[in-house]
Amino acid sequence: MGHDILLKCRCGAVTGMAREVSSARGNRLVCMCDDCQAYARWLGDERMLDQSGGTEVFQLTPAQVRIDRGREQVRCVRLSEQGLMRWYADCCRTPIANTLASPRMPFVGVLTLFMDHPDPRSRDEQLGPVLARIQARFGKPPLPPGSHLRAPLGLILRSLGQLVRGFIAGAHAPSPFFDPSSGAPIVEPLVLDSTERDRLRM
Repeated sequence: MGHDILLKCRCGAVTGMAREVSSARGNRLVCMCDDCQAYARWLGDERMLDQSGGTEVFQLTPAQVRIDRGREQVRCVRLSEQGLMRWYADCCRTPIANTLASPRMPFVGVLTLFMDHPDPRSRDEQLGPVLARIQARFGKPPLPPGSHLRAPLGLILRSLGQLVRGFIAGAHAPSPFFDPSSGAPIVEPLVLDSTERDRLRM
């Protein structure tokens, strides 16, 4: 059994729940890639980045996540045609989650900024320790000890195993981000052009 964690944007207009969350069923990561940093700049809030330019994410399945209030505020942006679908609350520009484009993928990365933990200790107790700090080649020095230039093999294998279990369990649905009938995103994603993306990466 895991923890049920309240999800809430900064202004409280968008709320939901992440169910049965545990370190055994998910991955707590910090990603320092240039796209995650560009996304923070696009949102206009680099406070979501740590001192090394990292964004903290907890990976779980779409079936574990629900949005109970404020669905009309949920928006999506992609930094390129093939980029991740990055969901956020339009009301206060709080980042919500990242998904792949296919509604059949049992994967969602919920930003811990969208999780309503009362304090860091509570977050650690419910999510477990950070498993890896990845894409450190884009990070800002000094980098935390143990940072990985890319994604380590152990994390890749762990994630693949979780995806397989997710496929078997049908954990791609229900998803708060895709229409259950058509499989289409609940809102049309805004796709940034290369000029804006490159500007944000600088």
